[in-house]
Amino acid sequence: MDGLALFATPVFTFPDVGDPALDRDLVARLVAESTATPGVARANRGGWHSLPDLGQRPEPCFQDLLRRIVGRVQAMFVELAGPPQLRYRYGMHAWAMVMRDGDHTIVHDHADAHFSLAYYPDAGDTELADHPESGRLTFVDPRRGGTVIPGVELFPTQFSIAPRTGTLVIFPGWLQHYVQPYRGQRPRVTISANVRIDAG
Repeated sequence: MDGLALFATPVFTFPDVGDPALDRDLVARLVAESTATPGVARANRGGWHSLPDLGQRPEPCFQDLLRRIVGRVQAMFVELAGPPQLRYRYGMHAWAMVMRDGDHTIVHDHADAHFSLAYYPDAGDTELADHPESGRLTFVDPRRGGTVIPGVELFPTQFSIAPRTGTLVIFPGWLQHYVQPYRGQRPRVTISANVRIDAG
């Protein structure tokens, strides 16, 4: 019997993007900024959301991290598409979020981007026994749901990833996702970005 796995959705994780010194610098700056400026409202419910200007910030910690991220995006693109036949430019709009206890995001996507990503310089308090879903990045199956078979879940409609400090997650911009309510005493810091890949 032959089987096909159709319409796969690629999600990549890179556990080695940052380093402790870089992450400490990012976290200190962003947590301080979150207490000093109001931030903006997007899909976040609670928490602090920066302007999408991290790529224009001159501080070395932001420039270093974004260079590392672009390198991983390029590696992912080659893995998916093969050796490039054209020269490509990688455009990125990046922002930060600081979540505290109870903060979350609602279901949304970034359909104008080829890829979206989340990097965790500090994933906050993880593996909480009372809240195993705390702060998980959860993806929603983009296909129309099917009829449920009692007693078995052949085609799950959601998939979630537990955040880990130093980990980068990259996924298609059109893939709907949300962040489950974060439960922890320490602020959770995420840097997110939308990426467009254009020839030129």
